[in-house]
Amino acid sequence: MGDQLLQRKDFFKKMMGIKKSDVVENVDAVNEQTDPLFEKYSRKNLGIRQYSTQMGVPNIDGSFAARVGTVNSGLAPYTGAWTIWEATQLLRRASFGVKKTDVTALLALTPSAAVDAMFNFTATPISPTPTPLYYNTVNYPDTLGTGDGDGTIYNPYVTGGVPQGADWTTTNIIGYPPFGPHFSRRTSLEFWQWGVCINDATSIREKMQQFWYHFIPIGFESLENSEQNCGTFISDYMKLLRTNCLGNFKTLIKAIAKTPAMLVYLSNQYSTAAAPNENFARELMELFTMGKVPTQNYTEPDIIAASKVLSGWRVPSFIGTYPFAPGFNSSRHNQTNKTFSSFFGNTVINNQVGAAGANEFDIFFNMLFTQQATAIAKYICRRLYRFFVYYDIDSNVETNVIVPLAALLVSNNWEMEPVVKTLFKSEHFFDAANKGVMIKSPIDFIAGMVRSLNINSNTSAGLDKQYFVWRFLQEFSNDSLGQGFGNPPNVAGWKAYYQEPTYYQNWINSESIQKRATLITSLLNGYTPYESGLNLKIDLIAFVKQFQSAVGVMPAVNMSDPNVLINEVIKHLFAVDIPVAYKTQVKVQELLAGQVTDAYWSNLWNTYIANPNATNTGYVNTKLKGLMTALLQLAEFQLM
Repeated sequence: MGDQLLQRKDFFKKMMGIKKSDVVENVDAVNEQTDPLFEKYSRKNLGIRQYSTQMGVPNIDGSFAARVGTVNSGLAPYTGAWTIWEATQLLRRASFGVKKTDVTALLALTPSAAVDAMFNFTATPISPTPTPLYYNTVNYPDTLGTGDGDGTIYNPYVTGGVPQGADWTTTNIIGYPPFGPHFSRRTSLEFWQWGVCINDATSIREKMQQFWYHFIPIGFESLENSEQNCGTFISDYMKLLRTNCLGNFKTLIKAIAKTPAMLVYLSNQYSTAAAPNENFARELMELFTMGKVPTQNYTEPDIIAASKVLSGWRVPSFIGTYPFAPGFNSSRHNQTNKTFSSFFGNTVINNQVGAAGANEFDIFFNMLFTQQATAIAKYICRRLYRFFVYYDIDSNVETNVIVPLAALLVSNNWEMEPVVKTLFKSEHFFDAANKGVMIKSPIDFIAGMVRSLNINSNTSAGLDKQYFVWRFLQEFSNDSLGQGFGNPPNVAGWKAYYQEPTYYQNWINSESIQKRATLITSLLNGYTPYESGLNLKIDLIAFVKQFQSAVGVMPAVNMSDPNVLINEVIKHLFAVDIPVAYKTQVKVQELLAGQVTDAYWSNLWNTYIANPNATNTGYVNTKLKGLMTALLQLAEFQLM
């Protein structure tokens, strides 16, 4: 690539701490300038935001046209232009990636109706299957057990498991089978989640489930090592988040407090009357409802009092039939009055004896949501904003977005749908300042790329082969890029959504950015995951040819014109446009073989269309591969 495009990579080099003196480059006058992308995303304190209708990069002559100032847009309904740039903004943030068919459907609607369409979904996935299926019978049969978990060996016995291809999510394993079935159930849930994000209908459902999961997470693997039948109660937890993703927050957090997964993960399962466990009570206040920033509206004694209220709620057994029935055990409930601080009106929850102690649960949550309604609502809305819009919440955003959203949440009695819809329909969401400012999370990067580039990830070679494809995506995302389904680093979730001042920059380091580039190269060349039998590869010609057909409001375009081709690719794969100088350079280098007339590409393409034999196909594929390599390796492709 030439100097102009290499400058885009300076963004990542600087984020990784690599100085220009550490690499050999032909640096011209433009490259000597500070890369504004780096300045924009690497600042160590939150100041004014810079924004423009294009990516904030210098022009070829070194001038810089971006406007600088505060962002004053608020929650008024968006009434501006409704073009492919706005439609793709909605698709990337509310779903995964951008498919032409999805863009076409949204552009036929008004902005408000387009948001409504993203909110119209079934609670249960349709594709690839409504639930994960048991896939790994070769290595870990789900139907037999050979021991009791402590080394004692018995004759094989039926455990209540399921055969390959069956839904295991409502069937507990009775007894103590070996490790394998629990492992395979847990991993099938993780792998299947990739299938859902890539294949299911476009909606906000999966992104909202992931919002709640990053906000109130459980660690799948740690739960697998804690209790029997972790698979079913992990699955139930994720179903709860998916089913209630746009429902009532107060109802959701109360349900979470009693789920087997959370009872085990944050140890309330092991609370006793004499020693109430404080883990869940602490995280409930610090991470799940109020937070500690900008103020901490609770005290250490409040945490202790809350842990006493919550003591006694547990699962009686983890080897019984499905479903588990968490309940209240009065012998494990702390038998004292629970006194709270002035943050909660100095409320005293009087001890209730015996089974009546269960009543303290609702009394506590009613107190929490009454006494700290404003703090809770603002905290949730800030978390929502940082997940879907941008991390920088300055005084204008706080006043014009967070405060009114929080008031809307309280006035709607904690129903989330009106709040999330209002945010997505707002002028602020579509503000130019909020386009192309998020570094894609690993899941967004991979699932979005597979969807956007129409990469076939579905195989008919067998259920186990299909799950091995998704296994590759999960393991690459988790092990190489730092985020996988079911594997948060801790109870606080992923740092990118809460840790100041770096936020999204946490996704990028010297290793992960190289791994991202490696995956792009692998998908351009073709890669067959372990034992899958499916070659994951971008069909470059098919991807380009889709733009030649008129569909709905999307007109047919002439792919023999290299300028049109590049513009179409960028509009579908990039969050914001890039300067003409960059487009011209990549066109000359990759499509025109260094020539200055567009006819070189036009002749190649038209010859291929007239006679798509192996030779002509090869010529076109080679040029398209060079083009896509150049574009997909740009820093801008990592942004949404």
